[in-house]
Amino acid sequence: MTERHTLTSRGAARHQVLIEAAAELFLTKGFAAVTVDEVVAAAGGSKTNVYRQFGGKEGLFAEVVEQLSTEFLSPLSQLDLGSTDRATGLEILGRTLLRQLLQPRHIAFQRMVLATSDQFPDLMAKWYQVGPRRSQAIIARFLGDPEKTKRLAIFFHDMIVTDAVNSALMGHSPAWQDVESRIADAAGLLLSGLERD
Repeated sequence: MTERHTLTSRGAARHQVLIEAAAELFLTKGFAAVTVDEVVAAAGGSKTNVYRQFGGKEGLFAEVVEQLSTEFLSPLSQLDLGSTDRATGLEILGRTLLRQLLQPRHIAFQRMVLATSDQFPDLMAKWYQVGPRRSQAIIARFLGDPEKTKRLAIFFHDMIVTDAVNSALMGHSPAWQDVESRIADAAGLLLSGLERD
């Protein structure tokens, strides 16, 4: 648990510098290989600050995971599709999401999350809520009643994300033309499902 609510503006800025420095180190080296000393060397300040604000390296890692999850989904969260028709809207949602998830920085994040999933199951459950579940919920809201469209939104999300991200994790990022074709195909399947319901 952090002390963000008690930080001054200067303290909040230092807090953010620590998170950003830790994020770069964790993404580059992985959680296990990074020490608090390295984070402090990169960000400045003291180990005391890290322990006081984050409770240690694990608390700092939790903040990094949550903040990066929010950062990656920010463009998707900020989309205003208004009265956009479903086919066009799904393609915009899909392209916006995949542009974020196929960035090298996100692929490094995904590797980092997978590498620590056994060590931090509660954190990974939280990541799943603020990451994949959140993007699925955004898709479901666009489709209408989120409770009625939740299952189809998950299908659409997984159809466009799973293979593309897994390929990138293995070092073979898909061509954007193939990504767009998959998004269009998935949107077509989803809309067929909605018509049947």
